[in-house]
Amino acid sequence: MSRSKVFVLGALLLVACAVLVARRWVRAPQPPVHVTVASPTATLSAPTPADDRTPEIRGHVLDADGNAVNGATVRLVSAAPPYSVYREETSDTAGAFSFARVGPWRVRVVADHGADGIVTSAVLQASAAQTLEITLVLSAAGAVRGTVVDAQDHPVAGATVSIEGVPWIVPAATSDAAGAFRFTSVPDEATSLVAVARGYRTATAKLGARTDDTELVVRVTLTAADAVAGTVLDDEGNPARARVVACEDQPSESRTTSADDGTFQLPASAIGCDAIAEHAELAPSDAAPVVEGARLVLHLKAGGSIEGAVVDEHGGSLSPFTLGIESFTPTRGWSFDRTPPRSFDDVRGAFRWDRLAPGSYVLTAAAAGRPPARSESIDVSRGAVTNGVRIVVSQGGTLAGTVYDELHAPVAGADVRFDQVSSVIASKAAGQTDATGQYRLDGAPAGPLTLLVHKDGFRTKLVSNVRVDSGATRREDVTLVALDGGGGMELGGIGAVLAQTGAGITLGQVSPDNPAGRAGLRAGDRVLQIDGESTSGMSMADVLQRLRGEPGTSVWISVLRPDSGERVQMAIVRATIVR
Repeated sequence: MSRSKVFVLGALLLVACAVLVARRWVRAPQPPVHVTVASPTATLSAPTPADDRTPEIRGHVLDADGNAVNGATVRLVSAAPPYSVYREETSDTAGAFSFARVGPWRVRVVADHGADGIVTSAVLQASAAQTLEITLVLSAAGAVRGTVVDAQDHPVAGATVSIEGVPWIVPAATSDAAGAFRFTSVPDEATSLVAVARGYRTATAKLGARTDDTELVVRVTLTAADAVAGTVLDDEGNPARARVVACEDQPSESRTTSADDGTFQLPASAIGCDAIAEHAELAPSDAAPVVEGARLVLHLKAGGSIEGAVVDEHGGSLSPFTLGIESFTPTRGWSFDRTPPRSFDDVRGAFRWDRLAPGSYVLTAAAAGRPPARSESIDVSRGAVTNGVRIVVSQGGTLAGTVYDELHAPVAGADVRFDQVSSVIASKAAGQTDATGQYRLDGAPAGPLTLLVHKDGFRTKLVSNVRVDSGATRREDVTLVALDGGGGMELGGIGAVLAQTGAGITLGQVSPDNPAGRAGLRAGDRVLQIDGESTSGMSMADVLQRLRGEPGTSVWISVLRPDSGERVQMAIVRATIVR
């Protein structure tokens, strides 16, 4: 016989004699978990077939009587902490399972099947081109149930209870409204329970001895945790004043603002949540977990910038000019208090606005003798410059007319101006009626706009939904009503007060006697569309101008109900509102 044949025969004999015994970690003595190593006849240098499943671990799950177990959960688990589940399968009618291409990993195989129990193999490692075959025999493990309570012995709902001391992952349990929890199968290797709940210190309860027919009962007592301190740092690592939000959109949501030195405190109820810092001029921090006893540090990130130019209708530069943020829709979180307008003086009409939180912006520009004008929506990204923005400020239109009293007599000395043309930059167009009651206002924005007329002894009159083309003149006569002890202002609208919230523009107050209330609108409804136009990117002034209008005309409005998430659309007939 040749030396090569002797070598191959000897290798096959050694492989056939190789048997691994995997120790099962269960309380009662059971037959060992058998592991057999099967090697392919091909040499390791041969090409690997496409259907080759090696390294592979496969086997069968049996109950204590040696019967195949169908539907057992079989997990491939890391051999050392922190324990992770790599794969999960369910045994078939023959109790069989298989994990293909598993290595070379050091793992354990864990099988459980309710009341039949649980079993864990010893540490396994399938080498290249090998298949390990194992038999897992289930053994009943004792159940553990208990209650989570606070220091006053009140039940704590929603606590997460997990098992310590076992080299596999047992799914955590959650305490119910009565503070109760239960594990159906807990191996002897489990040493303790760990309970975690928001607002409380983490608690550990030792597990005592158990028997097969006795359910262990454990009581876990939680004590209130201390508030969590933290610091907000800007993009350069300096302390920053910012808004801090924890447990966002959850019942335990907490909001606070850091001090000038960046410090803040979150209540203990925020423990277990994520927290984030937001700033009007910087990008939000990454979300960070609020951990008991650990100081929370939130790092804001660099904001973005907008570059552009302000020009007239012929493309000529305008300087000096004023810019303001008309509206801002953040990429995440809630809008901030409005940043004050800024003045620019550049012969080219150029501007650059740095340190802007990511989101969508609408800018308003104003120059001497011209009405404020809006930009298109501008998207700003973290750490980036959005350039090429162009804002055209036209000469505006002219509004002229006569102010009369109820007897059609001209009213002299009435103040006339445009109302709410912008949320950030007021119109400078203003005047008074002459001895014949006539007025003229130049620099009218494109609209819709509201003309406000005021004279002592009369109700202030708001004439809404006025539109004037640039360079054009529109005549608008106004009749004032003498004060009679009632309301001091008269306008056409739906009779609802608007409010700016983090979610958008909402109805802050709705009178049941006005058109909005009679139509079924409610306080808290968020305005989504007006006459089919989305309010996204609109400022308070924009929404206000579109809801106002001539009494007797209709406006379509779509709102979102915050309590139910229902979207409601309706047509409302404007009326004369006196207040």
